[in-house]
Amino acid sequence: MISVSTLVGITAGVGLFVTAVMTSTDNYMMFVSVASGMMVVGSTFAASLISFSFAEVMHAIKAMFQTILAGNTTQGHLSDLVKRFMELSEIYRDGGISALEDSLTKQEKNDEHMALGIELMGSGYKQGDIRVIMGDAMDSHWQRQSLEGKILNTMGVYAPGFGMVGTIVGLIIMLDNMGGDMANLGKGLALALITTLYGVLLANLLFKPTAAQVTEKQEQEYFRHELITDGFVMLSEKRDAMMIQDRLNAYVKPNKRYSPNLE
Repeated sequence: MISVSTLVGITAGVGLFVTAVMTSTDNYMMFVSVASGMMVVGSTFAASLISFSFAEVMHAIKAMFQTILAGNTTQGHLSDLVKRFMELSEIYRDGGISALEDSLTKQEKNDEHMALGIELMGSGYKQGDIRVIMGDAMDSHWQRQSLEGKILNTMGVYAPGFGMVGTIVGLIIMLDNMGGDMANLGKGLALALITTLYGVLLANLLFKPTAAQVTEKQEQEYFRHELITDGFVMLSEKRDAMMIQDRLNAYVKPNKRYSPNLE
């Protein structure tokens, strides 16, 4: 599902721009230029490939669309995790590691950090080793993903610059074709400036905002991984459900903390 804040932001940004155009002129189509769009998008992508590897750029673009289409980790999700680890503690105390593995949902099995915790417990690692290994996995995952926000920010820097390049190219072509007819100056200048407009819009309405959101999502995911790590450490210690509740609730805002009495 799409993030509500992202949906509101995109709708407001595009809506305000379209409204400003429609209330200012009847010639809406002068703001549409396939050549200008291709120049800005293509040049920005090409410059990004010079700065980073192809795989890294594609991962960043994929992360951008995943962030737009998926909501962030909320306090409600963290509260649900607290409840889930309380359930897992009872399952593990009663049935051991095999029962714990069998109780995982498909979504939990596909969660890399949850799957790692189960794998370490199944291999017989103690709580100290589990904390170290899962902590290292969190840090390496964070370092890999932080590059995605950096690439999107870089694309946000490139886009307006190539918009200006497109404008300069358009002005050169306009002046070369103008001849002695000064009446075409205003129309040609407006067309040339569209490229700069596209560059600024892409940078400030797409690349930079999504870079910030990708970074925020990664920070929330890191926080979630810390909760999961602590959860598996306590599972390996066979802590009771009440202890797990009190410990993991420290990761949740006070008004969202899980309590069986509130169900």
